Amino acid sequence: MLRLQNVSLVRGVRVLYKNVNLTTSDGEIIGLVGPNGSGKSTLFAAILGELSTEDGDILAPPLNRISHVAQRVVETDLPALEYILEGHAPLMEAKAELKRAEEAGDDMAYAQAVAHLAEINEGAVVAKAEEILYGLGFKPNDSSRQVSEFSGGWRNRIALARALMRPADLLLLDEPTNHLDIDSVIWLESFLKQQEATVIVISHDREFLDRIAKSIWSVEDNTINRYGGNYSQFEVTRAQKLALQQAAAKAYERAASHLQAYIDRFRYKATKARQAQSRIKMLEKLQSVEPVLAKNEWRFSFLQPEKVPQHLITAEGVACGYEPDHPILTQVKCNISAGARIGILGVNGAGKSTLVKTLIGELEPLAGEIRYGQGLEIGYFAQHQLNDLRDDESPLQHLTRIAPPNMRELDLRNFLGKFRFSGDQALAPVGPMSGGEKARLSLALIAWNKPNLLVLDEPTNHLDMETREALTVALSSYEGAVLLVSHDRHLLRASCDELWLVRDGKLSEFDGDLDEYAEIVLKDKKARNAAPEDSGAPVPVNRKEQRRNEAQERARISALSKPLKKELSKIEKELDLANKEKSALDLKLADTDFYQGNQDEVAEALKRHGELSSKIDELEGRWLEISEELQNISSSSDLS
Repeated sequence: MLRLQNVSLVRGVRVLYKNVNLTTSDGEIIGLVGPNGSGKSTLFAAILGELSTEDGDILAPPLNRISHVAQRVVETDLPALEYILEGHAPLMEAKAELKRAEEAGDDMAYAQAVAHLAEINEGAVVAKAEEILYGLGFKPNDSSRQVSEFSGGWRNRIALARALMRPADLLLLDEPTNHLDIDSVIWLESFLKQQEATVIVISHDREFLDRIAKSIWSVEDNTINRYGGNYSQFEVTRAQKLALQQAAAKAYERAASHLQAYIDRFRYKATKARQAQSRIKMLEKLQSVEPVLAKNEWRFSFLQPEKVPQHLITAEGVACGYEPDHPILTQVKCNISAGARIGILGVNGAGKSTLVKTLIGELEPLAGEIRYGQGLEIGYFAQHQLNDLRDDESPLQHLTRIAPPNMRELDLRNFLGKFRFSGDQALAPVGPMSGGEKARLSLALIAWNKPNLLVLDEPTNHLDMETREALTVALSSYEGAVLLVSHDRHLLRASCDELWLVRDGKLSEFDGDLDEYAEIVLKDKKARNAAPEDSGAPVPVNRKEQRRNEAQERARISALSKPLKKELSKIEKELDLANKEKSALDLKLADTDFYQGNQDEVAEALKRHGELSSKIDELEGRWLEISEELQNISSSSDLS
């Protein structure tokens, strides 16, 4: 259990939050959210004892029962599996105990150490470590590779695996999905829901939080508030809370204004002095309610393309890769037309980025033909492009370089302002900027060129929740075509109506949705973990038969699921309308003046509020029933 008692934290001269009182439940999964720089990671550091609180106490489990992801993986020559097992303190201590007894020649101590090691069950611990490695996207032979051989992104996965491996009462995860592909994110959700520790997760991935979080801690208004439910429920509850606060603030202003007016008018009249004093006391007792500060949601847009050719990119029999003798993808056949909204799925290393680079001409195809439509204008975003920005130049200098020479500086600065580079920020050098700020600048430079095909390869890795939402809104109003690689399923759902799957060296259309894809991913990983150890002999696989069986199974699931999903969609629309009406009534009923008016109207509002509450309960109950039916249909599938 973790308990924060009147905690205040300060960074420099800035108060991050004060008087925080929060307690976790055993096994609770908590999403910690708030703007960048609000102090989320600082709270983790305080829990770990790396910095002191300004005031209050943090009652946390002992450090040896807290697991967190190291900011930097040590460059070691240890094999990946061995490095991860080192994170399992009880196993390491038992092995050290055995070694000490062996060196001392103490038979009794040796017997006790052997018993202790048997109790821990080293075989089960190793099997769990291998399961975690596979779940996070590592191949079977990766476990024996030295940690130093892996790239930075894969080392981050190794650090996450070590944290997940460690027996703990409290698990702290800071942006765990940033370096994962969608398959690994799906696995991580399943893993976290099954483990027993209390988990606090900092994340900007709203669907990830929706699927795992049972409560949300929100850093806001110089404190941390707790909200029950997942991220979507938090958004609704917080919006209602702010609306009620605003209504209460207006009611306070009206009451205080009336009292003050009476006091000012009669306080010096002898005949009214007693009443004036009474109202002064009433005014002193009246609880002040701060009005809600207006928050301007940040939005930007991609400029609409000047021309949109019907056919943008067509590929026939294309092989993609870097070595002619070892193509990563073969026989790629695809077509991107005007208005296409395509999301690309597949594990890291399957060839998604290689496919994208080949389609847009950054890589020459090893075989086959790619045809481009006349007037095609591509806007390409990839993580490596952030490194191509010039550190010593400002956003304005970057934009000036690609703008026509006759453009006024005022127009350029106005454009950059839409991407939150206004005032001195437009003139500051890019070098010290955060990854999120550099990503925003790259998006601004892409938008300036008015592309008719946006190709975005993991655009959200460095973006906070607000910027991700702004990107989602921008893509929804963009009239050109979109080709998107992302592990952010909220962005994929909102921006794409067609899915491609890169797998086993091939590109194919995926005819299911993201939920069906998640089911297949988990079944694949479950089947792999349940498979017996490889005997060394290759297992013959009839790929054609396998694909046919999988297609038939997907068709069966679709036939059973379709009417239920239709009813579920209808219920969700009814719930949305009922919740909106109930929220409007909540605001009305929160206004004290409302009860002074027409009593029939008050009675009708109270009656309707009760009816809506009952209806929402009924709809939510049916929603849960249908969701369970859909889950049972999925569970009965034997797709592998």
